[in-house]
Amino acid sequence: MDIQSFRLIQMLVADSNLSRAAERLKMTQSALSKRVAVIEAELGFLLFERRGPRGLKPLAQAIELAHLSERVATAWDTGVRRIKRSAAEPEHFVLVGPELFLREVVLPWWAKVEKDFSALSLEVQVSSLDRVSVETLETGADAAILQNREELPDHVCKPIYDEQWGIVRHIDLHDPDLNHYLWATHSTRRNAVDTWLVQRQRMAPPQYRLYWQDLTAIAVWVSETPGAASVLPWHAVAWLHKRNRISFEPLGSEASTHLYLAYPKSTHHRKLLKALSGIGTEFSKI
Repeated sequence: MDIQSFRLIQMLVADSNLSRAAERLKMTQSALSKRVAVIEAELGFLLFERRGPRGLKPLAQAIELAHLSERVATAWDTGVRRIKRSAAEPEHFVLVGPELFLREVVLPWWAKVEKDFSALSLEVQVSSLDRVSVETLETGADAAILQNREELPDHVCKPIYDEQWGIVRHIDLHDPDLNHYLWATHSTRRNAVDTWLVQRQRMAPPQYRLYWQDLTAIAVWVSETPGAASVLPWHAVAWLHKRNRISFEPLGSEASTHLYLAYPKSTHHRKLLKALSGIGTEFSKI
């Protein structure tokens, strides 16, 4: 099947009146009926029930195929737009990476610098993978934020941001005994509290009161819950700290993780990537 066949199926599922469909496609009803029959023969199963003057009735397989067609057509259109971009003057930049970093660091950064790139649009994609890798770039992204350094001959991979982790407390919590806190964390298996406090500072394993995979949600819970605390990266809580809703105590240079910027060496986005490379200068300040 070609892309036009996919679009034809979508159209007929949305409106199975042959007369209207033929008119929109600028072809005769007979030609349209024959085209549908060819597609069904190619697939090996029927898509529509023929109902005479009442037109066609989409079968379940036609509806399912229409959903698939929509995804294929969207991917096709997006790909064609990217191919059509001018190599000398790229107008679209796709950045993929971890959701929290993209939301809390990249988007505020773009709000400040986008005026310097008025002819360019930024597309931010959250990776569906736990860890973004260089292979992500092969899906069509112009750059990726990696959680591990990777080296490939055709790519640049360099440090972009140091995640500083610290103890986040409710603003009114001053008890020096960490075991008295109501702890929250993002994982039942591996989490920052266990890594930086239990393993490194020999704190007794706490009884957790909340598990939530969204680190920003944990930060909000801490700010709203007297006695609550967690261990979170600075960029997840900076906005609450500025509003004096939580306290943040850095755990030191050892309690940090690193993010890397990866992009093809053949990129035409030199100016934007240079600006993006300096993103950690402001947002890593505590």
